[in-house]
Amino acid sequence: MLQLPDSAHRLDPSLLDAIQPEHLRHLLTISILLNSTLDLKQLLDLVIDAATELTDSESASILLLEPVTGKLKFAAASGISLPADLVVPMAGSVAGWIVEHGQPLVLDDVQADERHYQGVDLITHFVTRSLLGVPLTTRGRVIGVLEAINKQGEITYTPQDIVTLRALATQAAVAIDNARLFQQSDLVAEIMHELQTPLMSLTNAMAALGRPELQPVEEAEILRLAHQELQRLTEMTREMLDFARLESGRAFFDRERVELVQLTTDVLAMLRPLADAHHVSLDLDLPVQPFFFIGDASRFKQLLLNLVSNGVKYNRPGGRVTIKLTQAAGQLILAVSDNGPGIPAEAQERLFERFYRLPDREGFTDGYGLGLAIVKRIVDEYGGQIQVDSQLDLGTTFRCLIPIRSE
Repeated sequence: MLQLPDSAHRLDPSLLDAIQPEHLRHLLTISILLNSTLDLKQLLDLVIDAATELTDSESASILLLEPVTGKLKFAAASGISLPADLVVPMAGSVAGWIVEHGQPLVLDDVQADERHYQGVDLITHFVTRSLLGVPLTTRGRVIGVLEAINKQGEITYTPQDIVTLRALATQAAVAIDNARLFQQSDLVAEIMHELQTPLMSLTNAMAALGRPELQPVEEAEILRLAHQELQRLTEMTREMLDFARLESGRAFFDRERVELVQLTTDVLAMLRPLADAHHVSLDLDLPVQPFFFIGDASRFKQLLLNLVSNGVKYNRPGGRVTIKLTQAAGQLILAVSDNGPGIPAEAQERLFERFYRLPDREGFTDGYGLGLAIVKRIVDEYGGQIQVDSQLDLGTTFRCLIPIRSE
């Protein structure tokens, strides 16, 4: 009989004995793949694909408990278009029941079960007929739920399906937990590295202020520089905390009706002093009529602020930044274009990495390398994509394509 490696954290032998040989071989392959990466998205996609195939289902989904808020949130799904902030209530949902009881659950007629949260089907426009759900358990705690949805052929889920999905969930839970821990430790290390420079500047400034031969003019200049570094440190810390929340899935996105024409106009008013200081003009290309979007106003504002401020700071004196807002094929399209020096092809691949900073015309860097990383994660949360089109000496366009949700 095939044996799963120790990294699978010693599956119950009774589970292994009950699994069909072809499924066991598949689980062995999945186990090796899951233990070869710490990329959370890649892990979730692997588990979703395996769950769908092993149980012969139309779809599969993973819901994870957020570590801080305790909310149960969709993390991945196949065959379903998921909004970024879809949270399922613990009380009054099938997944919530599985988490609370720590047991598998099979429903042949989901729509007739009072535990089914109808909001999911209404939001995703996906009809759930049958379901097999198992808890994702590691280190004695439930971290989420793995669901197989709509058994093919209109037949019920079998005991073999239950055993197989439980075995997959055992491996998946350990891999997901490890990936989350790695993300946290990796991010903390990078944050501490980035904080060293402003902290060292402040330490040196405080040491200089204690020198008796310091003249009043020199003291005033040091205090000015110290104040500047404190502002920089405050802004950096705020961005880092915000990025950490987005990275870990702890950021909550409101779902409200937002009028984007006025919001965009307001954001540009906030950025005009920055643009004036860099001698860059800001142009708007917005719909004449109000443009409503179901989402989070503060996150959309944050996205705009980061993209437009980048276009200003990396532009030439006398340059221009244009913000265009349209919709097509069920998508909101936000384009922020500048006529600056452009971005080298080799740098474009790294633009959305955290703490990556593009050198300016003099070879120096500006900002903290988190603005575009935050933009990317906001767009990802909405199930959208971001595109970059740049040519040297001609300029750059960042284009965000975000699915438009119904109310």
